[in-house]
Amino acid sequence: MLTCQMCQKGSRKISYSRHKKGSSGAGGTWALRAPIHSKTQRANIHHYQGMKLCTKCLRTIRKNIQPKKVQIVPQIPVQAQV
Repeated sequence: MLTCQMCQKGSRKISYSRHKKGSSGAGGTWALRAPIHSKTQRANIHHYQGMKLCTKCLRTIRKNIQPKKVQIVPQIPVQAQV
């Protein structure tokens, strides 16, 4: 199972039901109710420099690693004397 090595986020199981119309149109009788299904949600895991990281942790690491921006000061051109 893949889990993030920083925040331990991994897969989890959830229950969901799709809307199923019954005999009366919107809800219907109990026999025609929407069945409940189980589904596995997985974290978006990336391999980055030998580590397994979720997207949120990866963005945090890349933000801290970026080099500092150097301000470039524009130089004033020197005009030639005539």
